[in-house]
Amino acid sequence: MLDLLLLLLKAGLAASVVVAATMAAERSGPFWGALITSLPVSLGPIYVVMAMDAPADFIASGLLSSLATNVSTICFLVAAALAATRAGLAGTVALAIITWTVATALIHQIAWSALYASLLNVAALVIALATLRIWARTGTAAPAPRRWFDLPLRALLVGLLTVIVALTSEALGSKYSGILAITPIVFISTAIVLLKRLGGPATAATLSRAVIPIGGFGLGLLVAHLATAHFGSAMGLSAGLITSLGYSGCLAIWHLHRSGHRPKKYSRRRRSRGLARACATCGSPRSRIWICRSRTAGFQPIVPK
Repeated sequence: MLDLLLLLLKAGLAASVVVAATMAAERSGPFWGALITSLPVSLGPIYVVMAMDAPADFIASGLLSSLATNVSTICFLVAAALAATRAGLAGTVALAIITWTVATALIHQIAWSALYASLLNVAALVIALATLRIWARTGTAAPAPRRWFDLPLRALLVGLLTVIVALTSEALGSKYSGILAITPIVFISTAIVLLKRLGGPATAATLSRAVIPIGGFGLGLLVAHLATAHFGSAMGLSAGLITSLGYSGCLAIWHLHRSGHRPKKYSRRRRSRGLARACATCGSPRSRIWICRSRTAGFQPIVPK
C-alpha cells in the first residue's frame, strides 16, 4: 500500500511539473512556448523515479536509448508542424504519432553508440530545419477560451506515463524503458490544446520553433548518459539537466538580444513633416527615449495636432 501511494505521489509530481510548464508556454508566445515545452519537464521526473530503484548502468543504457529516440521526437515536431495548417486536430495528432512510431521502429533496428546517436541527432536537426523553412506555414492567433478538461488531460497523460514506466521498466529492460520515457506526451498534449485554442498557424509556429531547443534536449541526454556511466545516476541526471537548462538559457539570451527594441534614426525630411517618436507606453519624447524603461510596447510615431 505504501509503495502504491509513493508511486501515485511521484506521478502527481511529474504531472504537476508538466502542467505548470505547458501553462507558461501557452501564455508566452511561440518562441517561449517552444522553449519551455522542450525542457525535460516530463523525461526528468520519469528518470528520477526510475533511478530510485534501478542501478546506474540501467539508467545510462536507458538514456542512450532516449538519445537515439530523440530523433523520432524531431520527426514528430516536423510532421505536426506541417500538418497543423493542412489537416484537422485528429489528422495532425494521428500523423505525428504515426511518424514518431515508425521513426522509432526504424531507428532501433540498429544498436547505437553515443557518438553515432549524436551524429544522427545533428543530421535530423539540419534536415528538419531545412524542411520547415521551405514548407511550414506559421502564424499567430488570439487565444480561445480555455476548456475545463485541458489541464486534467495533460496531468492524466503524464501521470499515466510515469506510472507505466515505473511499473514496467524492470520487465521491459533499459532500451524500451528509455523509449517509453521519451514518448512525446508533452508535445502531444500541447499540440491538442494549442490546436483547439489557437488554431493551426499558431500551433505550427510553436512546434516548428521547438526543433532547435530539442537539439539542446538531445545534448542534455548525451551528457547525462556519459556522466551517469562514470559518476552514477544522481550526478549524471543533474549534469544532463544543467546542460539542457544552459542550452535553453543561451537561446533565451540570443532571442532577447535579437528582438530588443532600439530607436531608429529618421531623416531630416521626415522630421520636417512634424513627425516625432515617442514611447507607446509612457509617452516619453524622442529626446528622452534613452531613459525610458518600458520597452515592452516598442515605439510608435506621434503626429502633432
